[in-house]
Amino acid sequence: MGFYQEKLQEDHRRKRMNDAVWLLGLLIFAALVVAGWKYVHRPDFAYGDIVIHGSKQFTRANILQMAGSKEPVNLFRVSKGKILTALQGDVRVESAEARYEFPSVLNVYIKERRPALYVITDYGNYAKLDKTGLVMDMTDGIKEASVPRLAGVACGNAFIGDVLENDAIREVLKFLDGLSPEARDQIADLNIDKDNKLILHVRYGFPVILGPVNELAGKADLFMTVFNEMKGKKVRIQYMDLQYSKPFVRLEQQGQ
Repeated sequence: MGFYQEKLQEDHRRKRMNDAVWLLGLLIFAALVVAGWKYVHRPDFAYGDIVIHGSKQFTRANILQMAGSKEPVNLFRVSKGKILTALQGDVRVESAEARYEFPSVLNVYIKERRPALYVITDYGNYAKLDKTGLVMDMTDGIKEASVPRLAGVACGNAFIGDVLENDAIREVLKFLDGLSPEARDQIADLNIDKDNKLILHVRYGFPVILGPVNELAGKADLFMTVFNEMKGKKVRIQYMDLQYSKPFVRLEQQGQ
């Protein structure tokens, strides 16, 4: 009887010892995890890289600042969510994505907004618009020669980040968005005259009459048909009239 009691006590001591060893090991492991977590989250610890795709405006330093971090890159301290929130709230950005690439790269994909039109405001400066009518910037003049200006209408009191609701401006933007990049590059300026007709001037001089600004549906396709037909031909044009389904092109007389 005494033998069995001693064996039972020995088993209990061994179990308590095993439990103590297991608890001690668990505490050591937890301490190592906490120490490791703190170590890899130090500001001076370098791990991984950030690669930006599709943008020349945003640098790695910009992206790190959005994430609440700085050089050197430490992906343990970089918040992908903060980066995307900051980019999606920037008027220069149309869309943004971020994806990790094994083993240690964060790829940031940015699609930047492209300016489509300059429109004067009530204060005499210019609103730079993208194709949706969003105000990307306010400038004292036309800063980019490749972006046309719309005259004959003002956009009121606009601010960066506003989306203009002016019907005439939005119709002009829809027309421009229907053109090929090559055709858009040939447009110097546009004007809405007193009869509410849209007239554009190509960079090599002649005007194109498009008709009432509220009747521009289908005019982009018509303009592209004529543009592609005349492209490369050595003819001097006095003006084009695209107000009707059948376009009219007036050529300059020889000797003029």
